[in-house]
Amino acid sequence: MTASADPEVVAVAQAASRSGARPFKDATGNWAASVEVALMDTILSIGAQVDGAYGAGVLPRLRAFKAFRGPANMMRVVATLGPFGLADFVPETAQIDQLMAAAGNLLDAGVQTAADVDPNSADQREALVKTSGVPDVAWPYFLLALDLRTPELTAVQQSWLDRFVKEATGTSQLTTQHRDALLQAATQQLDAEHQQKSYGTMPTFTLPQLHQAIIRAEYARATAQS
Repeated sequence: MTASADPEVVAVAQAASRSGARPFKDATGNWAASVEVALMDTILSIGAQVDGAYGAGVLPRLRAFKAFRGPANMMRVVATLGPFGLADFVPETAQIDQLMAAAGNLLDAGVQTAADVDPNSADQREALVKTSGVPDVAWPYFLLALDLRTPELTAVQQSWLDRFVKEATGTSQLTTQHRDALLQAATQQLDAEHQQKSYGTMPTFTLPQLHQAIIRAEYARATAQS
C-alpha cells in the first residue's frame, strides 16, 4: 500500500506514531491476559509524556516487563518483584510505590488474575483509586486495558478516540463513521510504513493496537498535572 494522499489520514497516522503506535511481537492491542501489565500501564501512563518515539518510553517499559515476567497474569508478581525488581522497568520511585500499593489493594479486593476483575465492583474500583496519586479515571482505563467493555466503558473509549482524531485533524465536527474510516486508513498506512522500513519483518500493525496507543495518549493527557 502506498502512502495516503488524504491529509486527514496522514495527520492521524503521524499523531498516532508520535504516541507510540508501533507493531511488536504478540501484540493484541490489550493486556487481557496480563493483569499486572495492565496495572503497570495504568500507573506509568498517569500524566505521562507520550508524544515522542515509542510513546516516549511507556510502551517499551511495558513490553520489557511483559517479556521478562513471561505468561504470568498474576497480580502478586508485582509484590514478588518488590521495589528492586521493579526498578528495572519503572523509572520513578514514586511510581514504584504507587504500583506496589495499588497491586496490594487490588489483591486485598480479590484480584488475582484478569478474570477476577469485575467492572461493576465498587470495592475493586475503590482499591485502585484510593492509592495515593491515582485518579478516578484510572479505573476505566485499567478496565479498557484489560479489554473489558460495558456501555460506560465504550462511551469513554469513543470519547477518547473522538478527541484524538479531532485534535489530529483540526476538525470540530466528526461523525463516528468518518472517524472510524480515518482510523482504519491510518492503521493501513502505519502498517505499510513499518513493513517497508523493516523489509517485511515487522508483525502486522492492527486497528486494536492503534486504539490502544490512542487511548493511552488520551488517558495521559486527561491525567496530566495542570
